[in-house]
Amino acid sequence: MSDTEELNGFLTDLNQEVRALVEIEKEEGALLEEKATEYLIGLLADAGETENARVCTSIKANKAHQIQHKINGYALSEDFETVDLFITFFQETTEARSFVKTDVTTAANQSERFLKNVFNGYRDEIDESAPAYELAQVLFDNAGKVVRARIFILTNARLTSDAALPDRRLNQTVQVQYHIWDLDRFHRLWTSRNRREPIEIEFERSHGQPLNCLPMPVSNNDYQSYLAIVPGTLLAEMYERYGARLLEQNVRSFLDFTGAVNKGIRNTIKTAPHRFLAYNNGIAATAEQVDVRQLPGGGWGIHSVRDLQIVNGGQTTAAIFRTQRQDRADISSVFVQMKLTVLRRPEDMDEIIPLISQYANSQNGIQAADLSANNKFNRQLEKISRACWAPPAPNTTVQTRWFFERARGQYKVALNRELTPKRRKAFEHQNPRKQLFTKEMVAKFEHTWGGLPWLVARGAQKNYAEYLKKLGKDYQPNSIFFEDLIAKAILFRAADQEYGRGATKLGDYKFLTVPYTLAWLNHVTAGRIDLYKIWKEQDVSEALRSVINSTLRFVDNYLQQSAGTKLVSERAKQEDCWLLLRDASVPKDKLQQLLTKLQGDFSDPQQQQKRYRQTNDDLAAEERRQQEEMLRALGAEAWEIIEQWGRQSNLLSQHKRDRCNSIGRNITRNRHLTDSEVETGQFIIDLLLEHNPGLLDQLQEQEQPAAAPAGKEVQVNLTQELVAKLFDWEKKNKALALRDVEFLKTTMREKFPVGKFKAVRLHQIVEKAARYGFTVSA
Repeated sequence: MSDTEELNGFLTDLNQEVRALVEIEKEEGALLEEKATEYLIGLLADAGETENARVCTSIKANKAHQIQHKINGYALSEDFETVDLFITFFQETTEARSFVKTDVTTAANQSERFLKNVFNGYRDEIDESAPAYELAQVLFDNAGKVVRARIFILTNARLTSDAALPDRRLNQTVQVQYHIWDLDRFHRLWTSRNRREPIEIEFERSHGQPLNCLPMPVSNNDYQSYLAIVPGTLLAEMYERYGARLLEQNVRSFLDFTGAVNKGIRNTIKTAPHRFLAYNNGIAATAEQVDVRQLPGGGWGIHSVRDLQIVNGGQTTAAIFRTQRQDRADISSVFVQMKLTVLRRPEDMDEIIPLISQYANSQNGIQAADLSANNKFNRQLEKISRACWAPPAPNTTVQTRWFFERARGQYKVALNRELTPKRRKAFEHQNPRKQLFTKEMVAKFEHTWGGLPWLVARGAQKNYAEYLKKLGKDYQPNSIFFEDLIAKAILFRAADQEYGRGATKLGDYKFLTVPYTLAWLNHVTAGRIDLYKIWKEQDVSEALRSVINSTLRFVDNYLQQSAGTKLVSERAKQEDCWLLLRDASVPKDKLQQLLTKLQGDFSDPQQQQKRYRQTNDDLAAEERRQQEEMLRALGAEAWEIIEQWGRQSNLLSQHKRDRCNSIGRNITRNRHLTDSEVETGQFIIDLLLEHNPGLLDQLQEQEQPAAAPAGKEVQVNLTQELVAKLFDWEKKNKALALRDVEFLKTTMREKFPVGKFKAVRLHQIVEKAARYGFTVSA
């Protein structure tokens, strides 16, 4: 495939992803440019290029309908040092179009004018209900704190010239940086697995000379370290340029000058800058690559560094810059010692960098929860989401899955594994895009229902980080957790719909009002809303939807009143904002009306306790039983064919081919499979799905009987009437897997008696249904 074909293929995929987002919210009036912005800044957020970005369109035109300023989204750092503005130019085309230099200039001018207008009091020109009003207000009020404004020009066109724009100063204090993200650059980001673009510094260009260093004298296979004395002016310049990007591997953001240590740093810079090196412990940094050469006069110098990260010393770095900027302190005699570590194996970064940060820090105490959390939870949740079928949604008989995307792009990868259009269509029916959710969304649903909406208000990344801290590294989700999680997702989606969008929306604070509303509802109902009912019905009742609608209005009004003269988004991040709402007295008659209206949505306490008493062992045993049943259903001869495939493809070792033989032998003898056989058999099936899914389809379709599992069986006379009765029972109880339901549907149309293979299969389904309450005489 040529580079042009590959790029056009990426363009097609990109357009389809954006179009899919539009279609999901089509009834709510979603706009193409708005969803394109949402998707593209999502890619940048996953790559660490921005954080907590929000879609927010502001377009100002003159009387001749010429656009004066335009933005499509923004992101603000917590300390207001950095403001990211996004401006989007997106068109659905089959081939890549050109984004010429005049387009770049137009985009830069329009977005920069927005910034100038805001600093000049643009908030006074727009209505308070306008989406950009809050941004205009917060930037105007905190203009003195803004250090850098990064303007991201986003497009699915190709940049046709070297249109790089130099940094410039706005109001003599704000450094304006331009970042052009065209189709080629997004493609490079995607093919690099969404890894952020590294910081690259050439010291001769930025500092006028190489950075003197002392290499570690003894080499090893893990890393190489260098010691250097870094001028404070160089650190301040790097921080001004890169800000939080320089500290992405640091465990905290700047703690301001409230703590004793940072106050001491500030005082030393102001009163005795020449003593800074003696007093300060220095910084620890890492890099992917360094260019170190011997200097003409002797010694060694660092000429350039790639992917520089300060993993310990973020407080020192930020404090030097802040003191210079806020106190106009002279930092020319400030120097900091630096230990720079270059890892020889990049794959070790996630393991070693947190340890460097933990062991190197002695200035401000670090808790273990500040470090990277174990991701076993996400892997287990991913496993459950792939195996768990949700009951059919209202007015349908089709079961679907809620697809947990642990890493961006997993859905697309899974879809592309389906080799034919028919199979891809079936995959999309079984895994609807609207039921895709991410780890950040998990944290949002859980913290909302757990009474922590003020954390949700702090943004996806910060909320997720807090969720990991509370989760604990050893906690493992099970199917009950998954069912409740999806119920919370359905509640969130219902509240989102009730809030509305476009001309019919309730206001501009959906991202705050929805979590506060659901948290408040869970609190006033004492946790009695039946999540299992929502899971089974895959929807909320009309009564619950009505209560959500009225509560949204009450909460939206509360948030605006509670903010007073402050920004609603900043006020909502404070815990006491939630506590005041939670503890506010509600008139008894209104509360009673609400509780009465929701009687049908409350769970039975005894049934709820019984459900939650199921242990992980119980659930694991049931999962293991289902896995064995699936392996046995293929039949003994199928395992002989799989063994032959493994030998011919060289994808199965001798040990695994022996397992195929033993599985088939035990099926023939009607014996249970061992735990090892079930585990290995499941691995082989996954391998087969990855490398030859068509073969598995053939094996499942062939008319060869698989012996029923050993144990108690339900002996029945198989008739069309019985199959129809079982199918009607399943529509009400939603207990069977999708493949069982589909098998029943096709069998109802056939003549009886059926063949031996289908007879065994039907007996298995009847037996499974009997465990959930189905009786032949029902």
